[in-house]
Amino acid sequence: MKEELISYLYELTKGFPTCELESFSANQIAESLGLSRSTISSYLNQGCREGTLVKVRQYPVLFFHKQSLVEQGYAIASTDFDSLEALSQTKTSKKNKSALEEVIGAHGSLKEAIDQIKTATLYPQGGLPILLLGASGSGKTFLASKIHEFSVEQKLIAPDAPFIAYNCAQYFSNPELLSSVLFGYTKGAFTGADEDRPGLIEKADGGILFLDEVHRLSEEGQEKLFTFMDTGLFSPMGDNSIQKSAAVRLVFATTENIYSAFLPTFLRRLPVIINLPKFQKRSQSERLQLVDSFFVRESGILKKELHVSERLTDFLLSADLEGNVGKIKNIVKYACANAYVHQQEEDAVKVRLLDLPREFTARFKEQVRPGRKAQADRVYLPNTVKQPQLQSREVNHLERFFKDLEKDFGEFSNHQLQTKDFLNKSSQSVTLLMDELMFRESYEKDENLYSLLTYNLRQIFENLHDSYGFPQDGNLVVALANYLYIKGSKEVTLTDALWPAKRRKLLDFLGEALEVPYWYAKKLLSKLAQQLDQEVYDDDLILVTFYFYSLELSSVTNEIKGLVLAHGYSTASSLANVANRMLKKNVFSAYDMPLDISLDKIETHLIHYLDDNRTDAGLILLVDMGSLNQLGERLEKRLRGPLMIIDHVSTPLVLEIGQQILNGKSIGEIDKGIESELHIRKQLIYPQKEKKKAILTCCYTGIGSATQIQEILQKCLEERAADCVILPYDYKKLAQNKTYEMPFQLYDVLMIVGTEDPQIANVPYIGLDQLVNGERIGQFIELLQDYFPIEEKDIEDELIFNFSINKIVENLTILDATKLLRLVQTAVGQTEELLGESFTNNQLFLLYLHCSCMVERILRKESVDEQADLAEYKQKYGHRLDLIHHGFKDLESEYTITIPDLELRLINDIIGE
Repeated sequence: MKEELISYLYELTKGFPTCELESFSANQIAESLGLSRSTISSYLNQGCREGTLVKVRQYPVLFFHKQSLVEQGYAIASTDFDSLEALSQTKTSKKNKSALEEVIGAHGSLKEAIDQIKTATLYPQGGLPILLLGASGSGKTFLASKIHEFSVEQKLIAPDAPFIAYNCAQYFSNPELLSSVLFGYTKGAFTGADEDRPGLIEKADGGILFLDEVHRLSEEGQEKLFTFMDTGLFSPMGDNSIQKSAAVRLVFATTENIYSAFLPTFLRRLPVIINLPKFQKRSQSERLQLVDSFFVRESGILKKELHVSERLTDFLLSADLEGNVGKIKNIVKYACANAYVHQQEEDAVKVRLLDLPREFTARFKEQVRPGRKAQADRVYLPNTVKQPQLQSREVNHLERFFKDLEKDFGEFSNHQLQTKDFLNKSSQSVTLLMDELMFRESYEKDENLYSLLTYNLRQIFENLHDSYGFPQDGNLVVALANYLYIKGSKEVTLTDALWPAKRRKLLDFLGEALEVPYWYAKKLLSKLAQQLDQEVYDDDLILVTFYFYSLELSSVTNEIKGLVLAHGYSTASSLANVANRMLKKNVFSAYDMPLDISLDKIETHLIHYLDDNRTDAGLILLVDMGSLNQLGERLEKRLRGPLMIIDHVSTPLVLEIGQQILNGKSIGEIDKGIESELHIRKQLIYPQKEKKKAILTCCYTGIGSATQIQEILQKCLEERAADCVILPYDYKKLAQNKTYEMPFQLYDVLMIVGTEDPQIANVPYIGLDQLVNGERIGQFIELLQDYFPIEEKDIEDELIFNFSINKIVENLTILDATKLLRLVQTAVGQTEELLGESFTNNQLFLLYLHCSCMVERILRKESVDEQADLAEYKQKYGHRLDLIHHGFKDLESEYTITIPDLELRLINDIIGE
């Protein structure tokens, strides 16, 4: 039984930390194995004493399998821990960034270069040759080594695949000798060639060959090289009858003008040419990161803490040297070595300007700026990746925010904090953090990157305002731009290995508890990621959700507006102010009117209000005189939504109306619910315009999903039905209030599209699943054709295409889904013509889905299950398979693939269904 327990815990521990923690308690283990708790406790404690199991002394006490933890990367030196946090700190950090993303400037000055390298490296069938251009010392050799690391990470080459770097300048005066070095030679090829010897290309087989100063190659050498690039074949020097092959990824580098140094025929075979910037052309922050990395390296070599003066750092950042990054690196090495010689016995070595090589002393004097305030030394610690002294105050505060958030969420999860307290505490913390980032301007900025952030954020906020009524606020742009700039394109790293799992749970909680702020945060970050071509990080989504929550964005969902109009110096203001304070929310605006004001001036003021505010959901005017009811007739043609005018305004009336607005009542519900005993007069006026046609979208899970359906439909219809309003709406309100809801007063609702039928009489409902599988596309088109000039075939293709693309994107991880689907759509259309058949909607949907996944499957060299009767099948349907294959020829050419017979059979099976 003990062996069964050990085996059970080994498998259970594999799921740590994502599975429920109580599963590791003695009670749960006993229940799972059907044994008594006392028996299990005895076995568990014995396992800990023997070193097989690990105990965590919290409540309840938890037990883990030691070896299973070790296999997950935990460095277990003890079998007894006081807390889960202590256990999590033993986990060695996994490398979650690729080698290329770790390059300084990967998301800055080198972003385009890194993207080009990834494109070339990941290209099928051995990648594409790369040429690196840049001044001496700009990092070409370093980047070539990172390309090798990246290729290994992506499993494009074997872990032990060779990386050979060679400088062609070594033999530039002897082209023949250089050619022999590259291609090898046979015995007797030249004087001294006593035996056959392989060249660099042969030695690099299966790996990467980096040729620096490649412009030193003679024209003949370039011709031999591009012949190899074309064919993969080469001949050793001395015997052209010998043909050898090698699979080598080629990376070249040069400092020269490529158009004067290379043959045009050679350049044509280099599809990826990358320019690397000089040290001084890089941003201030990147230059500082480079200098810091050199000092960190020297600290590790010398095994000493280094204290580097700010003046020395400033000199290095300002230096414009011939050798660029390489020269800076050597200067840092010399200065550290010089300081170390004189301070070997000290715990910390101080590195100063006097430790520089003498040749730079005069240059430093020219750079000295008088009257500067002395700054603290930069401190570098040996043998550690974490360098907290180098982080800015803002980054430290950012990390502290997430540490506090993690702690508070833990307390909330353990029922030590109430929901309201947790949300309020977190929103207060994020407000303080964002205020500091917004008003503190001491950190250096890369103005190009910062301007790009602010520009895109401003555009997105304008879009959110126009589409959803999101409030315009310039401070939002500044605060979020500063946050995203300081944080950069990375997750905040916490020492707790359980944080990723907790973070996922926190996001699930926020999606339910803070639906509106969470939805807006996700919308904003998704659009920003799309425009800047970067991923959305969970940390950003969490922080921005809390920030939006702190701004009380729960009221942004286009609520009914309230306006109090009363004669007198401050009558309206007093009523509105009292009501807002008692309701604890700014529901009402006020307009204090002089006693002798004319109706024309009141009308003018209200027109300005209607122009400045979104009133689609409705506007309620609370007035003090019955004569103001005439305003309804004057404003009819200006309205965008329903207008309710109520006279005899009073504090109780304002409070009652305000409470109903806060309760989410529609203007129709408020109209029905006003107590008749109050002896008031009211009127409800709708815009006097011909009602636009509308499609409502709804989803049982909330407005976010309804909006996604809206966006897909808009993409399908585009200009074909430009006057048709597609409106996302709350499902529960539709189900409860039916046609009393506002959209039915403002629009002629043609249909409802969603995930759940709200059961509204005489309004057609089409389920999203029925559009996806093509079952109700015909009805969707018929409902529109009565009012809009729509070509059935065009809109049908768009519906199938756009509703399938969202399914396919979930399954694709590398390819551009939109481009792929367009190519698949063309191939399927050509196949229809070749076969002389017309595919059904369901067939088209299945074909788009299957063929898109098929292309990626072939590129990944993944195969489908073999079928024993394939030969018999080909004999029976060979002609159809040939026609299908011909229809997909352009797709094959685009991705350099060959569709196997088994895949062609699957396509034919879909068509035949």
